Order: sequence, then C-alpha cells, then structure tokens
Amino acid sequence: MANTPSSTAAAASAIGTPLGPWLARALEIGGGVLPALRALASGIPVERRRAAWLEVCDTIAAGDAGRAAAGLLRDPELWMPLVAAAPPEATTGDGRCEVAFLDRAIDVTGRDDSAAVWWRPALYPLAVLAIAIAVGCLLAALVVPTFKQIFNDFGMQLPAITIAVIVLSDAVHNYWWIPIVVATTVALGWLTSGRWWLSWLVLPGRRLGWSARFARFAADLLEAGVPESDAIAVAAAASGRQASRTAGKVASAIDQKWLTAAVRHAIEIPLGRDKRASLLRQIAACHEERLGVGRSWLAWCLGPLAIFVTGFFVFLLVLGLFMPLIKLVTDLS
Repeated sequence: MANTPSSTAAAASAIGTPLGPWLARALEIGGGVLPALRALASGIPVERRRAAWLEVCDTIAAGDAGRAAAGLLRDPELWMPLVAAAPPEATTGDGRCEVAFLDRAIDVTGRDDSAAVWWRPALYPLAVLAIAIAVGCLLAALVVPTFKQIFNDFGMQLPAITIAVIVLSDAVHNYWWIPIVVATTVALGWLTSGRWWLSWLVLPGRRLGWSARFARFAADLLEAGVPESDAIAVAAAASGRQASRTAGKVASAIDQKWLTAAVRHAIEIPLGRDKRASLLRQIAACHEERLGVGRSWLAWCLGPLAIFVTGFFVFLLVLGLFMPLIKLVTDLS
C-alpha cells in the first residue's frame, strides 16, 4: 500500500527525532558551502538526480530540519552521507569540517543507486528481443496469410514446420490482444511490486541492492556517533523497506526478509560500534561488487541470447514459408 502524506510525515518525524542534532549540523555546515554544493549540480548528467540534488541545496538554504528529514526518506542516497559527515561535536571555521562535507557531497553526486539500476544492462537485449518479437508478429499477421493462400491454391502437402508457422500466424491474427493484456499486467505488477509483492519474491539483484544500501547507511550513521539502535532503525527506514514504519527498534530491521544473511549477522553479533560499522561497510562494498558482477553477467548473457533467439525465430519463419515453394518449383521443373 502506498504511503499517505500523514504516514510519510510521521516517518519523517520519527527519523528527525533521533537525527535532530545531526540534521541541524548538516544544515549549518552545508549553508556555509552552499554555492559549491549548487555548482556540483552542473556535473550531474541525469536530469532526475540533478533536480533531486538542487532540492537538497534548497532545503539546506531554507535551514528546515523537518524538510531535511523528509528529504532523507525520499532521497537517502543524497542525504545520508551529508548527515553522517556532520557530527554534532564537529567544529566549523577551520575549514576541515567543510572540506569533509564537500568530499562527501562530491562522492554523492557521482554515485549510482545500486538498488535502482541493477537491471539496466538487461534493457538493451530485452529491447532487441521485444522488437524482434514485434516484427515477427507483424510478419505472421501480414505476410504469412499471403503464403497460406498460395499453398491452399496449389493444394500442397505442407511440412510440419510450415503448419506450425501458419498456426502461429492464425493465433497472432485472432488473439493479438492477449500479449498486450499480459504485457500490461506484468508492467503494472512490476511498477507496484514494492507495494504488494511478498518480500521473499524479490529478485536477488534487488535484495543485494537493498541490503547494500542498508549496510552503508548504518555504517555511516554509526561512524557519525548515532546510537546503535537509532542508527540501525533509521538505516532501515532510509533504505527503502521501512519508509512507512517508525524508527526506534533494532528488531524492526533485523526481522526483515529482504536483508541478506550477512547483514543480519552483522547486526545481531555482539560487536563494538567501530567494528560493527567497519563490518557493515565491508559487507556493503562486497554486495555492491557482487551486484556489479551480476550486471556484467546479465549484459554478457542476455545480449547474445537475444540475438540468437531473434535469428532462430527468423530462420524458422523463412524456412517454414519457403520450403513448400522450393518443393513446388522443383516439382514443376
């Protein structure tokens, strides 16, 4: 179910309460380097991310902690490192705190959201496959009936592959609306999967992405001095799977099936703050590396597979249509 404005406001308030000193400090430090932060927007190539970063700059300029808490829920990849770079005890005026803040900002504006882009390498081969299927369906609906009429006029004995092509053509011609309904249903289900799919049905790439985000956010907050229970609960809320829940309980993050076993173990075992933060950061880096390898494998595998399926489909179509014609010419000669 989608978050209502009241539930979103409640979640933002729950995050803003434990992070209040950190949010206030981030707004103070960010206000001192606001021109530099705005200048970073020109280096962001994606319009959506550029607009989100400018919204961060506007929030810092306004100095509104409530708006910053809501922004942290909406764009945690942008806000979390900035908040973690501004511990309440940090001093300003000597330039070191501002430099550290800008370093985090530069890293943030150059980072991709691994949870959101894990599927991107599959777009090209899937687009090729979809175009090939569309062209094949057009041929089956517009060209094959002409050949079918020729075959019927000559009373030809057709091979099995030609019969299969004709049957497929009749199915496309008579039931063309079924693939459209199926594709629309799948698209709607994909777009709303985060709202109503069961957590154990999530794809492995998304699970790795969510877990990496959670581990990285928790490590940032722990290193910044946020109490462990608050750091883990806020990281769970900001990572995308707890946005409608209030922060404050470690168990609310541990019990979620979307976390990998490694992340759950890092939360549950007794460790000091520094060691837990270091372990979570290493796990996040490992998950992001695995996600990158998965993307490479996805692109390498699906690309040739799409080309093979396309070529094989065209080969069968041509073979099924021209085999009877070749036999007819041979018989006539």
